Order: sequence, then structure tokens, then C-alpha cells
Amino acid sequence: MPDVKLVEIIPLFPLHGTILLPGSVLPLHIFETRYRQMVEHVLENDELMIGIIQPEALDSKKLCDVGCAGTIEHSQQLPKGNYLIQLHGKSRFQIVEELKTDTLYRRARVKYSSFTHDIEEASLSKDIELLYKNFREYSERNKLKIEWEKIEEIPANYLVNLLSMNLDFSGIEKQTLLESPDLDSRLEDLIALMDMSGLNEDLTDSSPNYLN
Repeated sequence: MPDVKLVEIIPLFPLHGTILLPGSVLPLHIFETRYRQMVEHVLENDELMIGIIQPEALDSKKLCDVGCAGTIEHSQQLPKGNYLIQLHGKSRFQIVEELKTDTLYRRARVKYSSFTHDIEEASLSKDIELLYKNFREYSERNKLKIEWEKIEEIPANYLVNLLSMNLDFSGIEKQTLLESPDLDSRLEDLIALMDMSGLNEDLTDSSPNYLN
């Protein structure tokens, strides 16, 4: 990953059930006025980043301590003023303090010192075969339609983060994956969560889902 300037004060984008991970890309449709303002401010200042962070609960204003900052690598303004953006994860952060602001969106002072390896290219030392096995079982249980040839072409380190961001885990479970100390730990946590989902299998929904 190229050199990244980590910004101390960043806008916050609270999203329940959504995480961004370093080195990964999160596509977002921006339609609320406050977040359209946020995107416009970031696009006007190349050094600014956006912090994706979860509320502690669905309707809570209190935020988790850890999120992930990313830069906009692609944006498209739609006819009604909404935006489609792709946010590229750079580093996780901890909130130091939330700031008073005259913007419509929230801002915070953050620190990155607990995640100094996030801006490096992460690699796995563990065997990836168990991930493929568990993901196949998870996909069958949840009736996911998967193009396995494409899955097998994805580099293992990226696949771990892709599944962590996109599989149907709870907000707390996704926060666990976000806060995993390193990629090997995240792989272990991901496999454990896929295993646990089999214990709480919901058979009421038989319609297929799609993993993009």
C-alpha cells in the first residue's frame, strides 16, 4: 500500500452493521443531506479521510471506540445530488474525543497508534483451506449463490476482509472482526463466526441471496 497521510481530525460516518477494513473497498450510496455535505467537503480537500464507525446499538448515538478511516478513490454525483462513492480503507483508529462542529455531520480527533501495521500489505501465515471449507458450508446453509471460480481467484488476505465485511453477521460480530489484532486473528474469528451461524440456522427464509 502506498504512503498514506493519516489525518488526526476526520468526519465520522456511523453505520450500524457495516465495517471498513484496511486495504478493502466499501461502496456507498450517499443520500442524506449531512453526508452529502461530508462527501463534498472531503472531495474539496484531498487530505481528508472519512471514518466508518458503528453505533453501539442500532439507534444509539453512542459510538464504538474503534472504526476505520478511508479515502474516496472514486465518486459519482447522481442527478438528484446524491453520490456513489468507493471508500478505500487505510487504517483503523480509536476515537480520542468527539468535537463540537458547525457541520451537519460529526467529527472527531482520532489516533492510529494501536494499528501501526494497518498501512502495510497484510499477509496470512495460516492455512486458508479451512476458510474455503467453512465458507462452502456457510454458503450452503444460507443458500448463497457463489461463483466459486471467482472466489478462488481472490487473494487470500483480501478474501478474509471481503467476507468479514459482507457476510450477514451482527453489528457486534462485525465489530469483533474489525478489532481482530491482525489478519491471522481475523481469519480465526471469521471461521468461528461462520461455525456459530450454523448453530442458529434460520430455516424460515428459503430464498437465495447473492454475494457481490
